[in-house]
Amino acid sequence: MNKMLAKSLICFALGLIPFYMYAAESTYETDDAAKISLAHRDPNSQLHVYIPSLPYAYIMRLINGTLVRLDDSTRGWEYFIAYKHEKRDDLTYDFWLRDDVKFQDGTPLNADAVVENFNHFLQGAFTYTDIHRKLKSVEKLDAYRIRIHLNAPYGMLFHDLARINFYTQEYYRHHQWSKSITAENTALVGPFGAGPYILTQGYATGLAQSDTVVLKANPYYFEKSQPYIQTLTIHTRMPIDRVIDALSNKEGQIDIAFIPLNKKTEIVNSKYAKLYTLPSTTTLSFHMNLMNPQTPLHDLRIRQALNEALNQENLVKFAYKGEGVPSPFPISANMYAAKALSNAYMSHPPARMSDEEIARILNGVHLKVVTQDRFVSICKGIEYQLKRFGVTLSYDITSDEKYVFKQLLTNREHRYDWDLLLWGNEDWYGHPWSSLFTLYTPNQWCAIDKDDTLDAYMRTLFTLENSDSRFLPLMDTILKHVYEKAYMLSIPSPNMVVGINKEVDFTPSSVAIMRLWEAKLTPYHWSIRSSPLPQERLRYRLPTKVLPDE
Repeated sequence: MNKMLAKSLICFALGLIPFYMYAAESTYETDDAAKISLAHRDPNSQLHVYIPSLPYAYIMRLINGTLVRLDDSTRGWEYFIAYKHEKRDDLTYDFWLRDDVKFQDGTPLNADAVVENFNHFLQGAFTYTDIHRKLKSVEKLDAYRIRIHLNAPYGMLFHDLARINFYTQEYYRHHQWSKSITAENTALVGPFGAGPYILTQGYATGLAQSDTVVLKANPYYFEKSQPYIQTLTIHTRMPIDRVIDALSNKEGQIDIAFIPLNKKTEIVNSKYAKLYTLPSTTTLSFHMNLMNPQTPLHDLRIRQALNEALNQENLVKFAYKGEGVPSPFPISANMYAAKALSNAYMSHPPARMSDEEIARILNGVHLKVVTQDRFVSICKGIEYQLKRFGVTLSYDITSDEKYVFKQLLTNREHRYDWDLLLWGNEDWYGHPWSSLFTLYTPNQWCAIDKDDTLDAYMRTLFTLENSDSRFLPLMDTILKHVYEKAYMLSIPSPNMVVGINKEVDFTPSSVAIMRLWEAKLTPYHWSIRSSPLPQERLRYRLPTKVLPDE
């Protein structure tokens, strides 16, 4: 994992303190959880975690073992069950496996188990990347070494390997891989994986998930002494106001939560919670429904005018409360492959329409928006800006991400009547594909009907590793094409904003992995203390901004 450097920003931290430090400044203290946290697992220890976007992606990384796993680095992955590899040629890769890894039922995870798992995967590989076409076979070389064979060069191989989970033989007696457009690995309760936690209650597969998912520490986990917390309860659906109240005003209900950008004040002024923010590679994917035969968005000029009507600097300042950066493309401006072109386009945008021309194009346009409640404040900021050009919006709002996903993922079959759909596309892949897959028309995550040119660019991208000299120029070509076609509403790239119980020692990641096996508790955490919380622990904490350790 690319180590992250956490810094407490005193007084002017995040631009917050001058505006709402209502108590004396001396009552705001630096977070001390890391200094006093416990490096052992108490059997009573537990956390409640609110994950409203892509909970299945986060959970699968807590319960499963893979050759490599997602991390914060530019490369996007780190070794996990494998500890090294060798690329023999464009179609052949050798991997060396750790010899101390067991499944959660105590059976060995060796080359035989890995090969068996890949054979199962090949019969029903997921379809939201190109691995189902590129992976040919996997063979055993010795007890802890395997060889992967490809049908064609594939630059995204390692990112897919971070999503190909290994299961016990018992698992496959009950469940198999299928050609899924989301995930299915969190559908079956039991000791079937090799990750730090065991799924003991609930499920989360993208289009279907329980409101709560319970995980227990894996006694066979190979990273010794981890995890430090016995039980995790993941909450996937909850009204956002209830989340904020449970985190900031109570104990024992929510310990860690992704929070809306406009709810920072409640966390900073909480007696029980502290605020962490960090730049992220999350994209707020704002789809334009070109499958809807009635939408006015079939008119390219309307799509372009909508994008040009937005003042992204003001959106960052007011709707995002300073927690974001402008982005001219539907991909995070913090993504390494988009950063340079994003900066260039924001500094010197292509020829723009005048306000008068935008108003002529947009006046009288009405658009229906589908989104989660946690994004309403951003939508209202956008609505405020579009109103002066004669645009009106109506909303279909839910606290349930799977409702939003159903509207998107079954849109090709049902041709729903929404015009815009916004969801939190957190970086689940460690690669630009985590955003670009929403623009690839063979994919059900895409709301574009047809673009053969763009699809051809994407197929070329599949073949290139991100270290290839052709990779960044092709990314520029793709982004320029998408900008010109205005296929999505491009809005600022958000920071990650996380509220954490003050008695939890945990640093969030900038991508869609929660390394909760590394989280620790102080002796004052509600789940393990035996006496009332001391009054001095109720003092406010300075916000912490997490910066890449470069």
